[in-house]
Amino acid sequence: MIIDAHMHMWERRTLVDESVRNYMEPALKYKDLFDGVMDFGLEDLIPFEDYDVPIDEPISSLDANNIDYGVVLITDFEMLGNRMGIEEYTEWVFSRCSVDDRFLPFIGVDPNHQNACQLLTKLANKYEPLGLKMYPATGFYPDDPKYDEFWNTVEDLGLVVTTHAGMALPPMDEKYCHPSSMRRVAENHPDTKFIIAHLGGKFHSELYPLMEQCDNVYTDCSALQGWWPEDPSMVHKRLGEAMSRFPDRIVFGTDFPLYDERFCTRMFIDLIKKGDWCTETLLNKLLGDNMARVLGL
Repeated sequence: MIIDAHMHMWERRTLVDESVRNYMEPALKYKDLFDGVMDFGLEDLIPFEDYDVPIDEPISSLDANNIDYGVVLITDFEMLGNRMGIEEYTEWVFSRCSVDDRFLPFIGVDPNHQNACQLLTKLANKYEPLGLKMYPATGFYPDDPKYDEFWNTVEDLGLVVTTHAGMALPPMDEKYCHPSSMRRVAENHPDTKFIIAHLGGKFHSELYPLMEQCDNVYTDCSALQGWWPEDPSMVHKRLGEAMSRFPDRIVFGTDFPLYDERFCTRMFIDLIKKGDWCTETLLNKLLGDNMARVLGL
């Protein structure tokens, strides 16, 4: 079994314009030189090359790579003033995913909504998702006691939680995205499974102590493709370390469609298989068995 535990489907109006500009900064620094000649697409439906794909492309990726399920993560940027509310975006994603039973969308709710618990419950009851995507960079420390009711609601709803860790582009703030900020939450909710994305990202050193302390904390390997082609050995190093210590709590993810234009899922899987640590048993756990257990599939 193969499960991609970290996929995305975006709609332009869900993104914050400042974040798009920061993502495109390497190109935009030449804007003054080429103004009037090149269209930088800030207002376009597809503002950068790996932003959006027709629905048939993720389906083709599932087919080509024998992927049994793809977890589609919804991120709530509504509190930052984007142009599409989270309820409309959620409807868009679930409708889009309904064409193929292999897609497993998670809902996303920012706990800073005035009625966050009610919104969370409303979306969970309407769509019956298996999980929730959290993005602390929008402006919250997950372990702040003022969010205790929110986390209690997550537990009551029986949701798996995937949370971002590592870098974030302004106006988001990565100071909120330390894995260590999930310790109190995980300790207070031992029956809830928490997946720290990107092996902790730039705060990687905080991940293992958290996982040692809390056996309900997992992590995914999405965005490791970012080390290719500069240092592909880092993919093997990071995965080898993780799988040697927590073979039952590392899950596979791609961050699709990011990276897919330059380093597709098939290339990522093939690179993973070249690691010295990669026995058949460990590979099966990473690629699907661990996430299947998390989701109860």
